[in-house]
Amino acid sequence: MSKSSTESFTRRRKLLSEVERLAKVAVFGTLSETYRTCGRPGCHCQRGGPKHGPHVNVSYRGEKGKTTGYYVPKGAEDATREGVAACKNCRSVYANWRS
Repeated sequence: MSKSSTESFTRRRKLLSEVERLAKVAVFGTLSETYRTCGRPGCHCQRGGPKHGPHVNVSYRGEKGKTTGYYVPKGAEDATREGVAACKNCRSVYANWRS
């Protein structure tokens, strides 16, 4: 093997291991945060005060191209944020691998 093909092989192996690492935690989708008013008449959110939130949701394009999503519980917000970031990084690494 020539030096350039060895370097190319090494580079691709590094990128592949990075994709494997990211894929273990990747969450496909886009995060959004919403703030809401509740139904309690005396609550601060009903009197112009700050709304409740943020409530985190993940949306993605599901079957037949229809956008769908799900609510992320409070305890899973940080892990989900990291997973969405990992998915974005995974795409970037994959794009570098192809070049």
